[in-house]
Amino acid sequence: MTTQQIVRLGFTHADIRRARSCCVRRLSRGVYSVRHVCTVEDHRRLWASIDEGTHSEFTEHGDIRDQIEELDAAVMARCEVRFQKQAQQKQGQQERQGETGTSSESTADTRTSSATPPAEVFSHISAALIHGLPIAYPVTHQVEVVRPGVNRRFKSIHVRGVTIPKQHRQGVRGTEVTTLERTLIDVARTYNPDISVSMFDNALHRGLTTREKILATLAQCLETRNTKKVQLALDLADARRESPAESIAAVRFFQHGFVGFVPQIVFDATSLRRRIRVDFCHKAARLIVEIDGLGKLYLGSGVPRDELERERRREQWLRDQGWRVIRISWKELFTEAKFEEIRRILMSTR
Repeated sequence: MTTQQIVRLGFTHADIRRARSCCVRRLSRGVYSVRHVCTVEDHRRLWASIDEGTHSEFTEHGDIRDQIEELDAAVMARCEVRFQKQAQQKQGQQERQGETGTSSESTADTRTSSATPPAEVFSHISAALIHGLPIAYPVTHQVEVVRPGVNRRFKSIHVRGVTIPKQHRQGVRGTEVTTLERTLIDVARTYNPDISVSMFDNALHRGLTTREKILATLAQCLETRNTKKVQLALDLADARRESPAESIAAVRFFQHGFVGFVPQIVFDATSLRRRIRVDFCHKAARLIVEIDGLGKLYLGSGVPRDELERERRREQWLRDQGWRVIRISWKELFTEAKFEEIRRILMSTR
């Protein structure tokens, strides 16, 4: 909801400030969301759509997912604000044309304005959220946009002044956003490889793009900064990986100088009457690495007992076949201990 929408419901600016300590969350300047249904009857007009089931409450996970969902909400809210402004401008133009008539001069002005690049294009992490790409972990709390000739950081918005070619932009929800390929490239230029590689992996795994399309877009970019960083991320990408946690693990293998790990290897476990697929397999070292991603980490005691037993039998079968199994939790992906253990095993097999 925008400030104008809340005011139209009968709230003053002082009321909005008080509601922020109750059921309203400020996403960015002039943009708010309702966090939950509260007990204050005067706030009913704010959360009525939640109470009626039209909208849903924010889900509080108590972990890094909350930060990503909050940024996602801020991006979508800004998209909505942009859409409303464009609709108002279009309506105003139509009303003026209706009053004065459409002349050849105004038609020429319309052609000129339509050829002018948009004032704002969503980019980087914000564009990735719009495209539905995974954010491995929070790296910014700001909505990221591009405006030619402007480089500024505000509290909730990061504006970059690069030039985005027309073929690298597309319309989404009534506003402009960088294309999927350009978004992947921009993220790879700006952020760490574990953020960009997880996006590359996801896009390739889902068949949303190809390496050829990404390289063709990269060749068209006017910006040359950190091009080697983009090429490295693309070299590390693998469509076989199925989660950001696996992508981060692959980046860590590269950073530690480990080679030989192949993702998503399948074993026929006849005694278990099933096929077993592992996250990473190093055949020469007879080593299997399993990644317990963020989702598994926060399941906790909610995992059914029979599922735990199924996982135990699966791992025991692998060990019985002579494989060593190392499990890495989400938190351990960002520490050194497990990777030093892997290093010792790899060195002992040389």
